[in-house]
Amino acid sequence: MPEYELALIAKRLTKEGFASMLRRTALFIMNKGGVVKKMENLGEQELPHRMRAHHEWNTHGRYFLINFILGADGVKELKHELETDMDLVRPRIVKVRSCYEPKKKAINTLECWNSYNPPFNK
Repeated sequence: MPEYELALIAKRLTKEGFASMLRRTALFIMNKGGVVKKMENLGEQELPHRMRAHHEWNTHGRYFLINFILGADGVKELKHELETDMDLVRPRIVKVRSCYEPKKKAINTLECWNSYNPPFNK
């Protein structure tokens, strides 16, 4: 299954409201057979511009990143669930990598330098 990153902007809520919103999201992912790898709170910030969500204008939001693994069908359902969540201003899901892709090999500069053959001068 592919790995995804979910960037959330949540409305201003109480501490319990944030915990409830994150718990709902994580439980939805796990109930669809996914795995939550990492949750990161990026703090509350002023939004770059006013954003309208669920018939309300928002000027501040709390940013979160959630890394998870989930199948394609589960991602479609998760998108729908997040779009209808009244506590969220902007949910965005980005595919990080597929588990079938090989891990990228770091280029060793020493190997590149040793394999270089300068042209012969005549």
